[in-house]
Amino acid sequence: MTRLRIMEMLKRRAAAARFGVGRARTMLTSIKGFWKVCRYGDLYMVLAALAAQSINISVGFCQGFSAVLLPQYTHEHPNITYEQSSWIASLGVISNPIGALLGGMMVDAVGRRLLLQSIVLPNLIGWLVIAFSEAYVFLCVGRFITGFTIGMSTASYIYVAEITTPEKRGVLSAVGPGLVSTGIFIVYFLGAFIHWRHVAAICAGFSLLTPFLMYFVPESPLWLASKGQMKEAYSALFWLRQNNSTAQQELMEFTKDRKTSENMTFKQKLGLFKRRNVLKPFALLIVFFIFQEMSGIYVILYYAVDFFKSVGTSVNEFTASIIVGGVRVFMGAVGACLINSFRRKTLATASGLLLGVAMLGAAICDTLDGPPLIKLACILLHVSFSMVGFLQLPWIMSGELYPQDIRGVMSGATSCCAYVLIFFNIKTYPQLEYYITSNGTLYLFAVCALLGATYCLLFLPETKGMTLSEIIRQFEDEKKEVDPEIGCDKQNKIEARPVQRRHSAGAAVSLEKCDILTPRWTQKETAKKMAVHE
Repeated sequence: MTRLRIMEMLKRRAAAARFGVGRARTMLTSIKGFWKVCRYGDLYMVLAALAAQSINISVGFCQGFSAVLLPQYTHEHPNITYEQSSWIASLGVISNPIGALLGGMMVDAVGRRLLLQSIVLPNLIGWLVIAFSEAYVFLCVGRFITGFTIGMSTASYIYVAEITTPEKRGVLSAVGPGLVSTGIFIVYFLGAFIHWRHVAAICAGFSLLTPFLMYFVPESPLWLASKGQMKEAYSALFWLRQNNSTAQQELMEFTKDRKTSENMTFKQKLGLFKRRNVLKPFALLIVFFIFQEMSGIYVILYYAVDFFKSVGTSVNEFTASIIVGGVRVFMGAVGACLINSFRRKTLATASGLLLGVAMLGAAICDTLDGPPLIKLACILLHVSFSMVGFLQLPWIMSGELYPQDIRGVMSGATSCCAYVLIFFNIKTYPQLEYYITSNGTLYLFAVCALLGATYCLLFLPETKGMTLSEIIRQFEDEKKEVDPEIGCDKQNKIEARPVQRRHSAGAAVSLEKCDILTPRWTQKETAKKMAVHE
């Protein structure tokens, strides 16, 4: 018996040792797999995109601050008029167009990375002015300065669009609106418990995050290649992809005939803005933005506390605003997941339809004096549905639809027009509510959202899973024209040869070499053979 027990014990120990060795091997394999993903996968690209998108947290601070500032400030200063309150809210928007135009011109001149780092200056100064303001005028000045941050931050969408692969561009671009919602939620939460001056001081300290993170990531390879800095562009691509062959192949895709643009006259450069592939996406985006602003998304954002107070819900208005902020954060994450699974047109149409129905439900409930909780639920549904397409898609597409040579300027011009619309919407909301009542504004928001859904279904272009070159070619007059991203003539190909390369995710992709990428000795030999054959 003793011998049998000893043998059983030895067997158990041997089995345990084998199990331990198996677990150790499995763990080692997992570690090796994780390291392989980190070394050759998309990790570096994701980190760079998140570093650029971190500026959107500060954008959320700017957009949500007025909702917590106005109730506290009007309580401290009862003599402040309704007109002055609207200026405090809208001055955070009126400087957005200026920042967007300035950023659009600077992003092509100094680069995407340096511009995102320089945003810290107006952001930090504006928040400090607000935190230490003793008079109404200085409060307005601070709000005006912080508005530059919102306008210039659209460079983050350009940067993300240019460093990411088509498969990852949608979800990484959608992170931006999600981080805006995160910033709004943080401000709403802080404003419910601490003084608005302390909230402004926290926002000022947080503005240092983006320049710190952007210090560790490279400049956009596409911008570097457009400036002729091919060595730096290759280094940036190699850092992002962590793969030598992939970096070389993508650099060839980025290569364009710079001599043509360098020898252009000023009149010819102005003619770039008259092209069909510039004017058509600009018009499509502006109309999309009009329906977006008139659907009430930004009114609820900037007047969250006052909006719930005027609409009349059974929940405390500060608590309701915090709930709205939390819902935005959660649905922003949901929207980022959905954007990789559904077409852009499908998401935008469904989002507009659902948020229109939700706002219509709130308006009918208000008309019939229904339960306040149902009204609050409808408004929360409106906020939720806006985050899965209608809110984020026009901002994402403003960094996708324009040609590389004027992408920065046109993205800035589009954002400028969008911010003018937002300012008009925010500034006129108090007067609109006064003339057509809060119930009438709910009906107006519902109708505009439903019209916007119809517009998206009929006219919105599709960009899901497409390269930037393929997106731009949708708007060309003829399909056989110069490729706006590569710069090679589609009609003058020697031979379309498939070239296999591996993405960072490991998928093989077939590319076609143009004659601008083919060695000259090969072109000469081909020409000789054709002449002999003839």
